[in-house]
Formats: sequence, C-alpha cells, structure tokens
Amino acid sequence: GANLGPDLTESVKKYQGEKLLRQVIEPSSEINEKFRTHQFLMSDGRAISGVIVKEEPDEIHVVTNLLAPQLVTKVARRDVDEAIPSKISPMPEGLANVLTKDEIAQLLAFLESGGFKLPEHLEHHQHGQK
Repeated sequence: GANLGPDLTESVKKYQGEKLLRQVIEPSSEINEKFRTHQFLMSDGRAISGVIVKEEPDEIHVVTNLLAPQLVTKVARRDVDEAIPSKISPMPEGLANVLTKDEIAQLLAFLESGGFKLPEHLEHHQHGQK
C-alpha cells in the first residue's frame, strides 16, 4: 500500500501510554515532519499543497496526492512567495470516535506489543517477492 503516514506501530518507539493515546486521538498534537503538508503560494497566484519528499537548492519536490505518491510536482524555489506548514495532520481527527474504550485499550496494547508480525516465510510475499 501507499505510505500515507507514519506506521503507528513505529510510534511506540517514541510514545507510550497517554502520549501514544494522544497521538491516536489527536493526530495534529504533534506531526511527524516527514508527513507534514505544506502550502506553497506561488508568484503567479497558484497555491500548491502537498508533502515535501525532497529538497534541492533550486526546487522542492512535493507529493500533492498521498494516494498517488509516485506523482511528484517540482516547485521552483524562485517562484514561491510563501511556504506555509500545515498545523493539521494528514491523519484525520476522530478516527477513534467509532471505537469503544475497550477497543481503544486493545489498540494501544496491540501497538505497544509491536503490532502484527507476519511469519517470516510470508514476509517476502507481502513485499512482492516470491
């Protein structure tokens, strides 16, 4: 699948307990810079929004559609009037609203345990290797 945001099972390396819960319930409380959306206001009046995937001296490579990460827009730095980092996470707020307290507790326990591990003999198939 597409890499739309941080792997929650990786979040446990940085967050535990209440801090991990806050990341699930309020994803905008702390946004991983690798997944932060930026809005570029261009000198010709256009606005380009997306996630920065590469920066070069003269241009910024931006993915404007996280569902199509292979499509990269190159933004010339000289044409950018203003670059505004988003304060809102690409992970939607309220995803946990459909879960009961018990389900949230189970989710946190699952994440803190390291998440789902595929048996070694199946890992190669998941990555498209046979």
